[in-house]
Amino acid sequence: MSNDNTGTFLNFTLRELAQGTATELKPFIEEIFENLLNQKAEDDDKPMSFQEACDWLDISRSTMTELIKRGEIPFKSLNLDNPKAKKFFLKSDLREWLMENKVKTIQELKAGTYGKSSS
Repeated sequence: MSNDNTGTFLNFTLRELAQGTATELKPFIEEIFENLLNQKAEDDDKPMSFQEACDWLDISRSTMTELIKRGEIPFKSLNLDNPKAKKFFLKSDLREWLMENKVKTIQELKAGTYGKSSS
């Protein structure tokens, strides 16, 4: 085995090695990140059934029915005139509803940071 290849690897500083590795990995990480974002967007736009929405929100069917009757939960329906028509729910709508109806924690009330980003 020749020592020609080992000399160039050992001549790098830790900083140079880290920068070189980061430069090589960046395109792969960006591609994976982009794929995850696209998958999340598709997932948010995919309609959920009544039961799937209940499961996602971790609430009972009766609680969900009551929230729908009161007009609190956003949904899509094939026939809005018929209250018994099948309803569909989007994760993006449910996530937004959750954030709008979030109860403040004691820490949030004390800090006055409720609804503000930490960045």
